[in-house]
Amino acid sequence: MKTKDIVTIVFLAGLSLVVVGLEYSLAAKEKTIMSPKIGIVSVREVFENCQMKAEVEKSLAAEGEKRFAELKKLDESVESDKSALSKRKENSQDYMELLQALMIKQSQLDAQKGFFQQELVVKEMQGKEKIYRKILEVIASVAQEKGLDMILSRDDNYLNRPDDLGPPAQSPADLVLTTKTHKLLYFNPSLDITADVLGAMSKSK
Repeated sequence: MKTKDIVTIVFLAGLSLVVVGLEYSLAAKEKTIMSPKIGIVSVREVFENCQMKAEVEKSLAAEGEKRFAELKKLDESVESDKSALSKRKENSQDYMELLQALMIKQSQLDAQKGFFQQELVVKEMQGKEKIYRKILEVIASVAQEKGLDMILSRDDNYLNRPDDLGPPAQSPADLVLTTKTHKLLYFNPSLDITADVLGAMSKSK
């Protein structure tokens, strides 16, 4: 084989390696993940101040008043029967019949009280869950509008908030729990989109 041909082959082989290297380098650059854009939100603050919470509480209050009125009416009926029973001759047929009706009515009253309490607890839980689901939906929407890739909660550590925002701990247990589980040690206030989320919540249906 001529020397010229050998040189040509070596040159082409080297060129091929360069091309492959460039392609690999470009592919690696395409796979490089850009630093995520991060936002901070206080879900607790949004929950406590959103109009949706006020509406749920108003509905629960109305339901509670309705149930209370029903129980009061039944309770008054029980007291009326007790008064009537005291005027009957004890152990008479009339007395025993009224006593039986009174005991049944008292049992109904106790059962209704227990049921209404449990019903309101369940409705309160459902209302809170609905609010939190809506908050998460709005957070995602605001984050997308702002081009953010990740949202972190600042509720896990009240110790990094200014003292003028209120008492930091409700009990020693809160302090211990926070110091053991806190994750967000510091954040730039400019990353906080809580106000934006709260504003979006008020406009959301």
